[in-house]
Amino acid sequence: MFPHLFQGLDISEFHGETCELAKHTHVSFPISNKRSYHPFHLIHSDIWGPSTIPNISGACWFVSLIDDCTWVTWIFLLKQKSDVSIVIPNFHSMVQNQFGVKIKSFRTDNARDYFNQTLSPDFRSQGILHDSSCVNTPQQNGVAERKNGHLLNTTRALLFQENAPNSYWGEVVLTATYMINKIPSRVLDNKSPVEILKSFYPHFRTSNGLTPRVFGCIAFVHVHSQHKDKLDPQAIKCVFLGYSSTQKGYKCYNPSARKFYISADVTFTENKPFFPRSSLQGEISMMKYSPYESFESLNLPHVSTHGDEEPKSSEPESSDSITPESPKFTTEPVSSPIPASVTRNFPQVPKVYSREKVIPKQKQVQESNSDLGNEITVRLYPPLYTQPGETSTDSTDNLDLDLPIVVRKGTRECTNRPLYPLSHYVSFKHLSPAHKNFIVSLNTTIIPNTISEALTKRE
Repeated sequence: MFPHLFQGLDISEFHGETCELAKHTHVSFPISNKRSYHPFHLIHSDIWGPSTIPNISGACWFVSLIDDCTWVTWIFLLKQKSDVSIVIPNFHSMVQNQFGVKIKSFRTDNARDYFNQTLSPDFRSQGILHDSSCVNTPQQNGVAERKNGHLLNTTRALLFQENAPNSYWGEVVLTATYMINKIPSRVLDNKSPVEILKSFYPHFRTSNGLTPRVFGCIAFVHVHSQHKDKLDPQAIKCVFLGYSSTQKGYKCYNPSARKFYISADVTFTENKPFFPRSSLQGEISMMKYSPYESFESLNLPHVSTHGDEEPKSSEPESSDSITPESPKFTTEPVSSPIPASVTRNFPQVPKVYSREKVIPKQKQVQESNSDLGNEITVRLYPPLYTQPGETSTDSTDNLDLDLPIVVRKGTRECTNRPLYPLSHYVSFKHLSPAHKNFIVSLNTTIIPNTISEALTKRE
């Protein structure tokens, strides 16, 4: 506010211990655009996991290895996090054998899995410098962190697009890595990472020669003659999951058999996903692809008080063992066209119960066209609602507790007798005769309820 008061003073003299304790913040990280001049001089690495849902192969982690010069990425799925001590030495041996160079530096975070009794001696024996980030400072390993974020974004997009289960995430990560390595990048002057690597090693084979396919589509894998009979299917319906890193073939998976197939004899239906698509925001009905949509509705069970007797049977019935005081409920079997294997997962429909009462002998009704001379019982259903002024013929004390609560509650007193009758507050006494006649005539006007009634009214 008053700069002239601080002229000639050193600002650093005003920074004391109190200011540091009260205002201390993170140090800013400068943007670094430096890259190595040769492949495999510097390798970035990071471990992702564990996943709450294991992959179909049993993996719960993956480790990423990124070359600082070309940005080519290698992904290895891990069943145990400690497997990283096996993957990294094997990767170093592959680089030495295929490219004829040694890894000079290895940059990771401060995870303890990079500092164990296997990796640390191996780095020292190979002369590899192991650079690690400080505690709680992932920015120092930003290349690997951003690469993992890019891979996970692509993985989620593929899973959502093809409606694949989350247990396929490991295969999706491998396929996402395969695509990213072949897609041009603005940072690499609109070249793909594989192109940059091939410029250093022209004789290195960077492509398997397979035509790219749509992830998650239907794939039909040919069954060879030694694995089938003459009348067996000639192909197996699978889901396409990616490309093999060691064979010139497509990687397909059969969910029912839980088996992988790597084959070049595959035909694809790329416009049709293997997993049916579901609605994301409710635009499409969830039953669009339901396997139960063609089933008929369930027939609700009928409850009778006459044992195994059919409810609409015209046979004479006896009421010797049935009294109104001790009703006996039996449920008839449900006839449903749905197989038992499906009804186990079908939503349960609540049963609807009804009570039958037997009229005393002096009031029982006899069939007019029956010549058997036997009395029949009349089925009475307790009314759910009663008109004002009427009382229910059934007492709630005599109703069985198995009946629905709506039936057992009966009719409330307030529905029979209004608390505030309209006639006590509205009167025609102060209206003129003409106005009174107009109000009364409104009751004679019939308003049609259907289109057919409206068409008959010419006025």
